[in-house]
Amino acid sequence: MNNFITDLEYSLEERENRLFDKFYYRAFKGLMHIKLVSDLGQQREGIDKVLHFSNGKQLLIDEKKRRKDYGDILLEEWSIVEQKKKGWVGDSKKKTDYIVYAIMPSQKVYLFPYLLLQAAWRKHYLEWKKNYRTQIAKNIGYNTSFLCIPPPILISAIKNEMEQTLKDNRYGRSSA
Repeated sequence: MNNFITDLEYSLEERENRLFDKFYYRAFKGLMHIKLVSDLGQQREGIDKVLHFSNGKQLLIDEKKRRKDYGDILLEEWSIVEQKKKGWVGDSKKKTDYIVYAIMPSQKVYLFPYLLLQAAWRKHYLEWKKNYRTQIAKNIGYNTSFLCIPPPILISAIKNEMEQTLKDNRYGRSSA
């Protein structure tokens, strides 16, 4: 049985928090400091950390941690199945810039640009729903569903979103 508050406490553990921060300093040049977000409202908006850069830029990070390596990436389809409330991957209200998805036992981490991840989700959702396993997480009073996507499949779909053509073939004209 899962509990949002218990999972939030797990996500804020200091030892693992330091590992994530070291990763951010390696991954992002010009990073000046990192603000850990503990405000529940901001957490629900997909903001676990705010990365502050020397040029004034900020990145909003949503961290996802897996306690065990199952060889897949869980994408939250429905945060509350019973209400058909969209999961984080399909939620257009999230303020997230990047999803940082870590598999703690193997220390593997994925850095997903959130808008490209969402575009891949919209394009491939029906195909993934048909071809990959759905996992249900039982929570107190509700259930959450996830699609279990192999990392190479997800990374390829995101990469395909990064390379497009300027011509819009849907209407037989260019997008300009």
